[in-house]
Amino acid sequence: MNDGGEAAGVGDIGGAGVRVVRTTTSVRVEATIPVSAAALFGVMRDPLRHSEIDGSGTVQVPAGQPPITAVGQRFSAQVHLPGRSAYPVVNHVVAFEPDRLLAWLPANPDTPPLGIRWEWSFTGTTGGAAVSQTCDWSAVTDTAYLRRVRLPRVSPAQMSASLARLGRAARSRTAPGADGVGVRCVACHAHPTSLIAKLRK
Repeated sequence: MNDGGEAAGVGDIGGAGVRVVRTTTSVRVEATIPVSAAALFGVMRDPLRHSEIDGSGTVQVPAGQPPITAVGQRFSAQVHLPGRSAYPVVNHVVAFEPDRLLAWLPANPDTPPLGIRWEWSFTGTTGGAAVSQTCDWSAVTDTAYLRRVRLPRVSPAQMSASLARLGRAARSRTAPGADGVGVRCVACHAHPTSLIAKLRK
């Protein structure tokens, strides 16, 4: 990942232990969550739960998609950004290490990925796991796209909310909705750092 040497800033959101690391071509959010790495990874590898843990509220996942098991697998989603119609994406899995690492490159259907990498990492700790979510666009070479689109398309606060929702989802028995879209977690509208603080209790 491109997070060394050119760091543009490191900070906390809300003082609840969510760390944000920025570079010119990446944003990473980190937190320690009192849930095992295996449980967190188990939720993350299930595409049907991605809408449940999405802190931006923009992702919906169609039913019928199996859990992620290997590099090379693909899974799809619908993205709903403010001010534009929903559009489909196909996510290409590029890293898969059970209970440790999961990453994918989103793309438009029938076109190769631009190079934007979404990565989740999990490191077991005493009583939980250190979790990070990273958006890295250092591999994007389409200069017209970079001029037109501000990356990442979600904020660090929304990424932090995803960490909190993942923790809650891993501790709950909530299953994806029968309508094919993962149900939202019960505390989705709370501040992400307050959710992480509650998880520590």
